[in-house]
Amino acid sequence: MLLSTSWERRVPAWLRRIWREVAAFGTVGALAFLVETAAFNLLILGAGDGGGSLSGAPVLASAVATLLAMAVSWFGNRHWTYRDRKGRIDRREVAWFLAVNLAGLFVTAVPLYVAHEFFGPGSPLSDNAARLVGWAAASLLRFTAYRSLVFTSTREDSAPVPSTTDRRTLTLRHDRYWPWCLAAVAAFCGYAVSVVFHPGFLSKDSVEQLLQAEGVRPVTDWHPPVMALLWRTLIDITGALATMAALQAAVLWGALWAIAVAVWKRTGSRPLSLLALSIGLAPHIVTFTGVVWKDTHMAYALLAVCAIAFLARELPAGRDRTRWALLALGILFLAYAILVRKNGFPAAVVVFVLLVLAIWPKPGRRRWLVAVGSLLAITAVGSVLVSSATHPVAARQHAQIPLDDVVHVLTPEQVRTAAEKAGADPEFRDTLVSTARKCRQRDIPADAYFACYPRTPGDRPIGPTIPAEHADVLVKMWVQQMPQHAAGYVEYRTRIFARFLFQGNLPYFNGTWQGTPESVQVNPTLNATLRSYVTGFVRDVPALFQGWFWLTVALILLLRRRWSGLWARDLRLLGASSVLYLATYLPTAPESNYRSMYWPALAGTLAAVLIVSSHVTRRRAPRTTEETKETKETEESAPTTYPDESPATPRPDNWRDRADAWN
Repeated sequence: MLLSTSWERRVPAWLRRIWREVAAFGTVGALAFLVETAAFNLLILGAGDGGGSLSGAPVLASAVATLLAMAVSWFGNRHWTYRDRKGRIDRREVAWFLAVNLAGLFVTAVPLYVAHEFFGPGSPLSDNAARLVGWAAASLLRFTAYRSLVFTSTREDSAPVPSTTDRRTLTLRHDRYWPWCLAAVAAFCGYAVSVVFHPGFLSKDSVEQLLQAEGVRPVTDWHPPVMALLWRTLIDITGALATMAALQAAVLWGALWAIAVAVWKRTGSRPLSLLALSIGLAPHIVTFTGVVWKDTHMAYALLAVCAIAFLARELPAGRDRTRWALLALGILFLAYAILVRKNGFPAAVVVFVLLVLAIWPKPGRRRWLVAVGSLLAITAVGSVLVSSATHPVAARQHAQIPLDDVVHVLTPEQVRTAAEKAGADPEFRDTLVSTARKCRQRDIPADAYFACYPRTPGDRPIGPTIPAEHADVLVKMWVQQMPQHAAGYVEYRTRIFARFLFQGNLPYFNGTWQGTPESVQVNPTLNATLRSYVTGFVRDVPALFQGWFWLTVALILLLRRRWSGLWARDLRLLGASSVLYLATYLPTAPESNYRSMYWPALAGTLAAVLIVSSHVTRRRAPRTTEETKETKETEESAPTTYPDESPATPRPDNWRDRADAWN
């Protein structure tokens, strides 16, 4: 620290100041360059193989891209590079900024124009090379004009800050622009992810719900009607089925932005806030960002509630209306998560507790009653409204669980006897016996309805359904037989749950498969790139895509005796939410897809980021304390000026030198 201070004293003040300006201007310029280059190439090349909307007008594309970069340059330079000169926005400053950037637009476009006019149409590589030359010249022009013509006013609140001010307070005071930078990064990442998944990766469940949303098939309650209603509404508003996948990405990156801002406000660290934002790019998270699944919707809705909770905790004292508004918004997300995933209710309840305790550290009985009543009321009213809007056909999906238990725990002959005892008609009795035999012959451990159960072709126009009389018989068989075969039932469900935890499959869903509608065409190059990224981690770090790993993480978060740091209670609640969600699959798991453990993976990754943030903050705190102590000791040991001491007399460094000088 002393060497740094000595070096700063030797360097002239104007050089230190201009070096800081150059560094900040270069950083803002690099970000603006990325925005401009990405926009230019998107306008020229497009997202697919058909070219961009301005592929035949490269000069116009360059102008549009430069205008987009101007906004980035304005916010970055005004709020960071020249923040010490920032005053109120006046006409002179705006006029000079527009004039300088219009000149920069001209300077940037001239090399491209010359290259096309004198050397003929070139390749995208030559176009970018010409623009790079123009960018360098325009950057020099902008830097000179910004510091001499644009940002010249003096900031009124630029008084020096005392050295004893807390580091976090200093960071928050001088980095007010940082949330906007995080928003720009989140928007760019969300847009890039949407382009990769465009128009959305569709599974069999997704296609079923798309047909329901488009009115080709009636809505059933086998899949969540609220999701079909949402998709139908988006299609009616925008006319594009891709809006659903884009909405998923927007919710994810919006929630991550809010979490990143909360982390930054708590720690004062930009890298830690970027670490929180990078959750969306983790391979085990990005793999399903654009796959239209109820599991993805539930996970992102619960993450949005966590983001609302973290932001609510940063509110100043008072602000009761804002707190109630955030509670209402969080409850809407929670109600959607419950309606979109039936077994997500226990996980949503724990996240609800996290939300209430973040809004009010000591809620009190009245607030608890109001919050709980609001959650129950909004969920119930939402369910009624969705049912009245979609009129779903009762598919009786619950009968799939006793069907699995009956045909796998009992032998075929026992199934026949149990069916007769439960009052099944001969045809359904023979169907159950055939299902049990088929599962045993083919060694199919679960999901008997889709793998072993003979279904007539007439089911397809409606989708998967189980007749009411058959569902009643299956439930009655389960009630009568499972208590008598308790050991076999426990053994079967333990085996299936172990398979669910240790043999998870489908870590990546391919964007192109045989059942995908012809109207849904994904970019094969982007699909292959994303698949290589995800499957590479599946090969190298397979635990990230297995249920046992995230169950272990959740149990550690829940059962660890003491968490210290900024998010101790949140870590425990995230662990409890994940454990309860995975526990719901113990008696119900039909298969072992990674999508079924997507929320525990997302919650565990968020918890890991919070733990790292707390650890870094704790390690920084003692160092800051020692620096403050050292500064205090230096100030206390600094000599005073004595009456008989001339200005040229060197100051004594300690009490002995001071005594010698006095004598």
